[in-house]
Amino acid sequence: MQLSHICRNRSSQRYHRYRHSIMPTQEEQYKTILSHYLPATAVDPIYSFIVTNAVHFRISASRTSKLGDYRMPQQRHPFHEISVNGDLSPHLFLLVLLHEMAHLNTFLLYGRQVAPHGHEWQEQYRQLIIQYRDGGHFPKQVIPLLDRYTSHIPLHHPTGQQIERMLKQLDSPGSRVGILTLSELPIGSTFRLSNRPTMLFRNIEKRRTRHLCIDVRTGTRYLINGAAEIILSDTI
Repeated sequence: MQLSHICRNRSSQRYHRYRHSIMPTQEEQYKTILSHYLPATAVDPIYSFIVTNAVHFRISASRTSKLGDYRMPQQRHPFHEISVNGDLSPHLFLLVLLHEMAHLNTFLLYGRQVAPHGHEWQEQYRQLIIQYRDGGHFPKQVIPLLDRYTSHIPLHHPTGQQIERMLKQLDSPGSRVGILTLSELPIGSTFRLSNRPTMLFRNIEKRRTRHLCIDVRTGTRYLINGAAEIILSDTI
């Protein structure tokens, strides 16, 4: 699903002229789409960010390798593009979207001269989390973790993963009990992904927020996000 009418123009001046031509009913359509995925309080500020930055925003099918993605403007791709997996719970969807928005802000400030998840990006992500925390867009139960996560640079990845797990549980109370994530699984264990139960994987190596895993049947290797929900398997 795409909000593809919002963001074909790279220049913000050209975009704002286009923005004024959007009918109120169209704006409501876009916000209605966003409301299916985001916490209700976050719809307006996220819509404003998309409009202001002329973002080509795509709601993606579930991906095991990543929860979201940012693509900077290129010659054949002259606009910002952000995608977020559409199967995420609302507050986790917001958190992932803030992660990608931080990439866009970092690009606007520094261009291509900095590391994708370096100090510059971490500071932009930190500022966005604080902004949306202070705006009341996250549940109060997760605020202490957000405070700890944003207290200093570099950001603490294990705390970030704790936040992801808590947001899933808070968005779907009672439905996540007993569900494991890949980050909790020992190296060498076999497992199946909750959204792809026919495939059997072995956890080989942890690489920051992702895990190198191998498809036991085909030998194909995959990088899978540590927050992916898994089903333990003893069958090889």
